[in-house]
Amino acid sequence: MSNKKIEDEAAYEKSLSWMVTISIDLEDPLLDLAKKVKLRITYDFVEQRILEYRRGQILLTDPERIKLYKAAGVAYQEFK
Repeated sequence: MSNKKIEDEAAYEKSLSWMVTISIDLEDPLLDLAKKVKLRITYDFVEQRILEYRRGQILLTDPERIKLYKAAGVAYQEFK
């Protein structure tokens, strides 16, 4: 998968909305298994990017957490 990042709050909100929609689809017992696997991979990727974005936003107001994140091996999005 690509290294695509969430660029702004609008994209963050759009990603959250997409996850809600897809989570409903993933619960469908009639969903084709191959499609379900592909959706789950994409879902997990988007979830990771959402978490990294939010952690990066937290670091803007609390930069001391960088040490903690690095020590724990937690990924975060850097903003310039």
